[in-house]
Amino acid sequence: MPEMPKVFKDVVDVFDDGYLGLQMDFGQMGRHSFPIMEPGRFSLDHVLRPSDEGTHAQIEVLVDHSAGCKRVVAKRFPRAYLRDDPISFRESPAGTQSSEDPWTELFLSLKLGQEPARMRGVVPCQGVYRDSQEDVLLLLEWVSGGDLFDLASNLGEPGPQREATAAHVLCSLLEVVTRLHARGIAHGDISAENAIIRTGEGEGEVALLDFAMAIHDTDLSAVTGARGKLMYRAPETLGEGAIYDARAADLFACGMVGYVLATGTYPWQSTAPDCKAFSYVRQHGMKRFLDKRTIAVGPAAAKVSISRILSAGYQALLVSLLDPNPRKRLAFLSQM
Repeated sequence: MPEMPKVFKDVVDVFDDGYLGLQMDFGQMGRHSFPIMEPGRFSLDHVLRPSDEGTHAQIEVLVDHSAGCKRVVAKRFPRAYLRDDPISFRESPAGTQSSEDPWTELFLSLKLGQEPARMRGVVPCQGVYRDSQEDVLLLLEWVSGGDLFDLASNLGEPGPQREATAAHVLCSLLEVVTRLHARGIAHGDISAENAIIRTGEGEGEVALLDFAMAIHDTDLSAVTGARGKLMYRAPETLGEGAIYDARAADLFACGMVGYVLATGTYPWQSTAPDCKAFSYVRQHGMKRFLDKRTIAVGPAAAKVSISRILSAGYQALLVSLLDPNPRKRLAFLSQM
């Protein structure tokens, strides 16, 4: 196998970064666990994503007047959607029809995102509050630079310079995911849209958000239920009753992020059997796919094979992370 780019050498060195954990009991959480928001403290700046008639959270940007008019992101969960506690949500129509669990998101955002025990690589949480309407608001750090999808859309033409940035970001993402797994948590919905770049802890470090599909307090090696966006789903997670390793599924999604960062395109629309692109990977392997797949480059938009654009080391990483065999994904990471 070609040598990995130097930036990937220490990606699996999980270390003690001072994370202490918060003594929280998920089963005891409820609406009244959260304090009432102080009147007049926050004002609405603008809405990033409406709530779609209360069927999911509304994303807002608020101004915190107690912190020098600092902006924060608020994820507003309507009372009718969230219900009063995790059990009542899971028994509701929304809870039975979706793999998203807002109570898991609230729990892990607080557990992983609040000081002094915040885990490096998770978007900082500024607290969870109830407002006068009994909606629950999850407050997160506001980052104006956008997510990794925005970054991938603005990295320029595929080539060595773009790959260098992609390698740095993918390395940071893998570090965060490995750290998360070491704490018994799998994200379940890793994508370019669910990670941002923070500059406060170092140069371009990745931070994860949106833990609504995360798995915790259970055996990560044997979970059920398809999670994540279609093109990011590991193939073994599909099918009724599929049992899979959530850590290996996270790694597959990381590989997709790495592909998008380096090329600016998606390799397939889904990993389902009826997707021709991924069926080719199943039959011939990811390396052959990179040889065959072309993208337009240069002023003339000439079609060039991806294997001629990316370095051998970066290709080797994508081949391993996007291997249809989950055991090979886990084995590769342990051997890096």
